[in-house]
Amino acid sequence: MAAYGKPQPQPQPPLNDAYYGPPIPPPPAAAYYGAAAPPPAPRRSGAHRLFCCLFRVLAVAVIALGTAVLVLWLIYRPSGVKAYADTAALSRFDLTNGGSLLVYNLTVGMRVRNPNRFGINFRSVDAQASYDGDRFGYAPLQPFYVGRKSDARFDVTLSGSAAIDDRDVERTYRRETAQGSYEVKVRVYARQGFKVRGFRLNNKSKFTCTLNLPAPSSGNGTASGTPTTVFTRKQPKCDVDY
Repeated sequence: MAAYGKPQPQPQPPLNDAYYGPPIPPPPAAAYYGAAAPPPAPRRSGAHRLFCCLFRVLAVAVIALGTAVLVLWLIYRPSGVKAYADTAALSRFDLTNGGSLLVYNLTVGMRVRNPNRFGINFRSVDAQASYDGDRFGYAPLQPFYVGRKSDARFDVTLSGSAAIDDRDVERTYRRETAQGSYEVKVRVYARQGFKVRGFRLNNKSKFTCTLNLPAPSSGNGTASGTPTTVFTRKQPKCDVDY
């Protein structure tokens, strides 16, 4: 009869560190009486909190205002006004006193077109004319209003005399007198303002009309009573700047 001995334990495979997982950190040391506590977090001052609050309010207001302006722009789609010269009369344009004095009499009928869905006021309006780069006339104009999608007409009348210091103006005058016409620029300056849904907007505007006007009937620039030039088929379009 075979004797059964006590079973022998089977050898276990060696274990590595990965089997047991990451090492467990030691427990924190117990605080003892008299140990220094960590310093408290710095508290913000009242002025700093007030500044942050005001900044948030200002940012919200700016965003709200910008959104309102964008919505109004998308609704109304503002477009720039257009300006034209309908008529012109150059009844006197004479360079005298050895080419140092220009005597003139000029009238221009202008028209301003407003293509927008709101009216526009034009204030502080004045006009001036120039010839070959030299200004020779100035006149204040009455303020006017242009309704929505409509036109407004007004006259620019310039008369008098102006001193000319540029010798090039005399050469240009002689050449254009021989050609029978003068190139004159008329500019109108104004403050443009309009109101949309409670918002008032203002800006400066300038109309520049370049006109090629026939010389007075005598051919030497001194005659008066020249008939008014009416621009019917091709009206000179003036440049509009803001």
